[in-house]
Amino acid sequence: MELLALLFPSFCFLTLSGLTFGAESGPPDTRVIVLEDDDVILPCSLSTNQNIEKELFVWKKEGTVPLKEVFMFDDGTYSRGQDDEFKGRVSHFPEQLKHGNASIRMKQTRLEDNGNYTCSFPVMQLSVKTFRIELVVGAARKPYVTILKDKGLLQCEVPGASPKPTVEWKDSNGKPLPSKMVQDEEEQGRFHLTIQTTVTDPGCYHCVATQMEKWHQISSEICVHDGPPVIVKEGDDAILPCSVYDNRNIESIPFNWKKVGPAGQKVIFLYDPGNDGRTSQDEQFRGRVSHFSDKLKNGNASITIKNTKSTDNGKYICSFSDRNLPVFLHVDAASGNVMIRATFISVTFGITGIVAVLIFL
Repeated sequence: MELLALLFPSFCFLTLSGLTFGAESGPPDTRVIVLEDDDVILPCSLSTNQNIEKELFVWKKEGTVPLKEVFMFDDGTYSRGQDDEFKGRVSHFPEQLKHGNASIRMKQTRLEDNGNYTCSFPVMQLSVKTFRIELVVGAARKPYVTILKDKGLLQCEVPGASPKPTVEWKDSNGKPLPSKMVQDEEEQGRFHLTIQTTVTDPGCYHCVATQMEKWHQISSEICVHDGPPVIVKEGDDAILPCSVYDNRNIESIPFNWKKVGPAGQKVIFLYDPGNDGRTSQDEQFRGRVSHFSDKLKNGNASITIKNTKSTDNGKYICSFSDRNLPVFLHVDAASGNVMIRATFISVTFGITGIVAVLIFL
């Protein structure tokens, strides 16, 4: 989950207007946030889409005298006078120059890349020739969450974040849980944090890391339950079991299935004698959920979710008028070496260790 997702541009181009845009000094016009070691695009483009293949534009980093040159393009040549720390890491988009796009890509970002950058057109006839961008490097990565004991001791690790985030456990309603900090270390400006909490009730819990300085928030989920989970590989079909204890005929008895999450409950299937079971069905599950009509006479209200997705992970409830039966679904979306550091792990109370859920990374 990201806080203020609009702060994370995905190859979007902010434009320099021929009338007014940007400033020679002052606060940045926009902010770009990136994880350390990831590539990033710093956007700069003329709103007029004017061809700049024969023009001069310059990218510089503020904070030193003289300013560090990041990238220079001048009538077909580029990178003259480039500062050593950017050599081999910064490039432009040649095919986009004819559309007025002066954006650059910076590879393998470092904490040292934090700061304000300027994109300028020194010789073009623009009323404002400079646009300023703040680059923020070091956003916290997705926390690693695991179960340490069979009675609900949950652990969350946030490695190598800068600046230091706040880390907390929350329940499925977003309520903070009492937590214990077991690791709080700094190494070369990067913080490594580990917190633990103990839960006694079945449910899904979230470890949330927040960096207010970066307007960045990210979380991982772990589910604790009192029965074995349903585990499938992404793309496979999953059967969620639900049967009445006396196996009585339920062909004339309404029942429904819902998915439980922080935002509330989603209706994924509704059985009402005489309809097709899709009334009020959430869009995420439309066309993918069916029941076993020939099994209703035996009290079987199980459903099949077709072509499972990672977003199908979580807690489901099979509901009759007099009872609610929980089922947990885990969709394994990856492959590779088995690791117990995961964004979603299902845990069973009363059974030692982690039951049949290992995320493949």
